[in-house]
Amino acid sequence: YYDDSDDSVLPRSIATKEAFENAMTMDVAMGGSTNTVLHILAMAQSADVDFTLDDIERISHTVPCICKASPSGKWEISDVHRAGGITGILGELVRAGKLHTNVHSIDYPTLEAKLADWDIMRPTCTEEAQQMYKAAPGHIISPEPWTHTTLFDSLDRDRANGAIHDINHPEIHEGGLAVLRGNLAPDGCVVKTAGVPPEIWKFRGPALVVDSQEQAIEVILNDTLKPGMALVIRYEGPKGGPGMQEMLYPTSFVKGKGIGKQVAMLTDGRYSGGSSGLAIGHMAPEAANKGPVALIKNGDIIDIDIEARSVNVELTDEQLDERRRELEAGDGYVAHRNRHVS
Repeated sequence: YYDDSDDSVLPRSIATKEAFENAMTMDVAMGGSTNTVLHILAMAQSADVDFTLDDIERISHTVPCICKASPSGKWEISDVHRAGGITGILGELVRAGKLHTNVHSIDYPTLEAKLADWDIMRPTCTEEAQQMYKAAPGHIISPEPWTHTTLFDSLDRDRANGAIHDINHPEIHEGGLAVLRGNLAPDGCVVKTAGVPPEIWKFRGPALVVDSQEQAIEVILNDTLKPGMALVIRYEGPKGGPGMQEMLYPTSFVKGKGIGKQVAMLTDGRYSGGSSGLAIGHMAPEAANKGPVALIKNGDIIDIDIEARSVNVELTDEQLDERRRELEAGDGYVAHRNRHVS
């Protein structure tokens, strides 16, 4: 840019609407972290790109999940690498007509040009690329780079049963992330469907309500949370937290208790990218911003239907309005907990 005044290499020229759609398509196809939603929307806003939660919802309906890596599936990242890595997934998405191939990349003029060299399913794939994707874990502990040359014997090109599937053999027919809406989250919330066992895609059960991650950990470890319950963790959003801390412990402890396939978790905060199970996050509006999640009480029936993209509490609008009046006549939208923020 500085030598030739070529503004096509600038970040805003690369980060176009089409590039954002490609990035989210890739994430949905791999069942990536729900935190992607936070980051990609923030980046789009910063770049003045019209990319919203509605775009993510649209993509999640039209793009299948074709790669389920740990903790959502049996494959490790090294297995995904042997199958062609990110470019392997991108290649399958291009063959399915799900990506914009003329977008500019930081290392190639277009995505199509990059895949011509690096997609292991193409006859044009370079020897360098094939050798790179054969790189295997060396199981050598060393602070020095390049201390081993361990290679897989062959590449994984099995697109029906391997680590990366093609569009005709998806892991999940719709994307690995989904946006849910309902009277509990009028502005939407996010769930990593790739990590949700099929038997609890539909869930109905009584709420157990806490006002912090710490309280959530307590009710999990002391067995207050029972199979069939929906653990509602509120006041952990950007305003209520404050700061929206990453919550890994609740999902981990639920797994450790052996009830990961028997409970739901809902929060206006966020989870770790390594979380799995029926863990719904980013509920909006958040409790501290007068969201309906602030009105939930223990025992309220929570109804979740991932296929229908819905999340609701079985209360009428009149009942919710009455609870809102009661709350605002009292302490208001304040978490009942001890937390010191520096």
